[in-house]
Amino acid sequence: MALRRGTGRHERPIALAAPGRAARIAGTLLAAAGLAVLGIPGTAAPAGAAAALAAPSMWGMGENYSGELGNGNTSLQRTPVSVTATTPAAAVQISMGADTSAAVLANGQVATWGNNGSGQLGLGPSPAQQTVPAVVPNLAGMVQVSMGYGHALALDSAGTVWSWGSNPYGELGNGTTSSALASNPTPVPVPGLAGVIQISAGANYSLALKSDGTAWAWGRNNAGQLGDRTTVNRNRPERVPGLSGITRVSAGLRTSYAIGTGGTLLAWGDNSKGLLGNGTATGFATAPAAVPGLTGATAVSSGAEETLAVIGTARTVWAWGTNFFGEAGDGTATPHYAPQQTSVTGVAKIASGWYFSLAATSGGQLVVWGTDVYGQLGYGDSGEILTPTAVIVLAGVTQIAAGADDTLVIASPAPRVPSVISLDPAGASSVLTAAGYHLGRVSQIVDITCQFIGEVKTQSPAAGTIAQPGTSVNVGVGKAGGKCIGD
Repeated sequence: MALRRGTGRHERPIALAAPGRAARIAGTLLAAAGLAVLGIPGTAAPAGAAAALAAPSMWGMGENYSGELGNGNTSLQRTPVSVTATTPAAAVQISMGADTSAAVLANGQVATWGNNGSGQLGLGPSPAQQTVPAVVPNLAGMVQVSMGYGHALALDSAGTVWSWGSNPYGELGNGTTSSALASNPTPVPVPGLAGVIQISAGANYSLALKSDGTAWAWGRNNAGQLGDRTTVNRNRPERVPGLSGITRVSAGLRTSYAIGTGGTLLAWGDNSKGLLGNGTATGFATAPAAVPGLTGATAVSSGAEETLAVIGTARTVWAWGTNFFGEAGDGTATPHYAPQQTSVTGVAKIASGWYFSLAATSGGQLVVWGTDVYGQLGYGDSGEILTPTAVIVLAGVTQIAAGADDTLVIASPAPRVPSVISLDPAGASSVLTAAGYHLGRVSQIVDITCQFIGEVKTQSPAAGTIAQPGTSVNVGVGKAGGKCIGD
């Protein structure tokens, strides 16, 4: 189309050119600055098919204040970086605390990295921080690890829970408490607890699910997060009264969740941020109660001030909480104290961080929204993404974890995008000039002859589409500067 005078919007189809080759059309050189998502130039996938993915490995992005991204330094990373491969086997399950990371390895060992100020890495009282993964001594046959905020839990194949780190409120479950930061810097079994099939570590408290469908809790209880109808701390595991037939438990900062028979989602604990999902944002609850309006829950995750749940056979993400930075994914920053449906469906995994949200689809796509101030969403931005957006430089995502300001995933690098695009000279139907590209987020078009710079406002197909020959790609461009003949 022609330039719409008075609107500042220029809409034309574009066609992808071969990587590294600019297209000259009617004497005008046109290129895309930042076409490759995250600024990474790309390569073509094989004609007629998506490229084969590399072997999955761990990738991280975000603040990296204590080396929790595991890439050997403490520098902020706004785009995904590979976790340094220092372990004897590949990671199969991952977890993050505020600024710590952990992984269960394929050989049953556990590796940890990041902040060790409370002994939460399980490596002993030193080092103060670990910037690459290190194997935790004396742990074998592990099937799950869960990082809290100063302590950690691991579960072995026999159903025994192991704990280590700080223990001021009894969160290690060993019958003691200690004001020392690193009171238990190496793993020990939690006594009197057997037959466990799932664990979740919160902020100074712990949850466990037994094979008989009962839920158990211990540690801090100032907001009723142990669900025992009191606010008394517990230094040994105690059964959560009234819960049976439970299939999943999840510990947040001070709010707890369980999924019961038929997918009923139960919540208890702190409600100052509206995380109980009952339409209010005040007080706390010391006993579990169903989250109104939700059935068919299969997963739940709670961050600082937002909770996510996967609901129904369509596996749709629902969200509720303060939504300060768009972590509810509805395009606003308006609080929602009752569950709101998002546009994300077909979800296999969810993770809620501090003011940001993650989802991995059954097809292995990572979808993100919320604050990106530390690059934790992987888009290289420093603002917010208010609606769910795909991170397309990663594919085959099988595991995700959210920390305070960081993201960790198990994934493969995706087929990358071409680095140059061209405008169709006739303004008609533009098509791809090379096959099987994984489209990036087009950010800008530069017309050197006309000295025109246009910021791309819309794009169809959207970023993340694997496009084949014959696919038209249309962009809507808002004029950001420069002047063309006839303007």
